[in-house]
Amino acid sequence: MDSKLITIAVILFGMLGQAAFGLTSADKLKVVTTVPDLAWFASEIGGEQVDVTSLSKGRENLHSLKVRPTTLVSISKADLLIEMGLSLEVTWLPELVMASRNRKVHVGQPGRVTCGDGWEAIDVPTDLSREGGDLHPGGNPHFSLSPLAGTHMADHVLRGLVAVAPDHEQKFRERHKKLTERLKKAEKRWKRYAALFEQSKAKEMAVSYHAEFDYLLDFLGVGIELYIEPKPGVPPTAGHLAKVISHMRENSVPMVLTTNWSNSKSVSMAATRAGAKVSELPTMVHGTPWASDWILLIDGLLERLRIDYGLPELEPEGAENSVLIR
Repeated sequence: MDSKLITIAVILFGMLGQAAFGLTSADKLKVVTTVPDLAWFASEIGGEQVDVTSLSKGRENLHSLKVRPTTLVSISKADLLIEMGLSLEVTWLPELVMASRNRKVHVGQPGRVTCGDGWEAIDVPTDLSREGGDLHPGGNPHFSLSPLAGTHMADHVLRGLVAVAPDHEQKFRERHKKLTERLKKAEKRWKRYAALFEQSKAKEMAVSYHAEFDYLLDFLGVGIELYIEPKPGVPPTAGHLAKVISHMRENSVPMVLTTNWSNSKSVSMAATRAGAKVSELPTMVHGTPWASDWILLIDGLLERLRIDYGLPELEPEGAENSVLIR
């Protein structure tokens, strides 16, 4: 057979194969997210129509993200950029977007989604002076750890995808509907944890290094007594740490919450001298092996806190996933 015909046949087969089996990576919508939680939502709703990249990997301090060589490249090629907002990424994202020269993902463009828009934030400061530390004018930006934030984030991701790829709107909406059903089912399960904490006769309190867990603890009715940081973004002094330890002893605070980047000597000292436990928890998807998606992240956090506070086991009725915590 003529070699030219063979070549043409191979090319035609490849083209037909791509049409039959889905989009090539070049054809897919390039979605960039600031956190892996949003990457998971984008993948769930976008499906085979999207190629998703997260700028963080799950274990970083998002207030001071270490920029990789590929970060700027990803933003420069993005069709859609999805951020948490509420100033969570303010110290690094605006500069990167400007440097990328990608006007599609500038603030106000269809290719830019800020999930903090419309969220009812807690801890909104009344005094924005620098004396208060690294404050967020719009309130606490760590709402991705609220068990009630799933549908909010899913809705924002859907709007962004539809805005930049309206031809795929029907498929996006179908996947969004299925995801929303899963989230509502999970919320029912998570509210049983809240009821368990509410029914507990123990006085549930905690000290936290940073304010990442405020939404999660608020959902459970667990009070934050103090922070090991004297102010947001400011390392603890010896005097402040002594004050925290004294307060923990006087009020029998049983728990110090931290995450991998903040599990420091200060955390260990406060817990040891106050006779409390240290609970190191992930704050993002992929922050620990069992947090491979957002639903599993919330499942695991609630179960871990139940165990740490010594509360009775929750019956697995209606559980969507089996969570294994190591």
